[in-house]
Amino acid sequence: MVIVEVLAGVLVGTLALATLLALYGGLLGVVGVIRFVRCDRCGHLGMTSATEPLRACARCRHGRLLHPLWALHHSDPRYEQRPVRSIH
Repeated sequence: MVIVEVLAGVLVGTLALATLLALYGGLLGVVGVIRFVRCDRCGHLGMTSATEPLRACARCRHGRLLHPLWALHHSDPRYEQRPVRSIH
């Protein structure tokens, strides 16, 4: 019974933290500190301080690293690792 109570407490704590992070992210978006924009390559939603779309998000740059099991069964060229040119 103790294990169930500990797991329930961890679940509640995780959901509370995720809710708090989403709340602060939304508030920062309202103030204008961060903006939610889409990636040019895949359309994935990301956060940035610039107003233009992301050239490539972490999902595009490191697709096999972030989704290894999915990448084993799908060979979508959007998720291949390709070098991204820096604008700096």
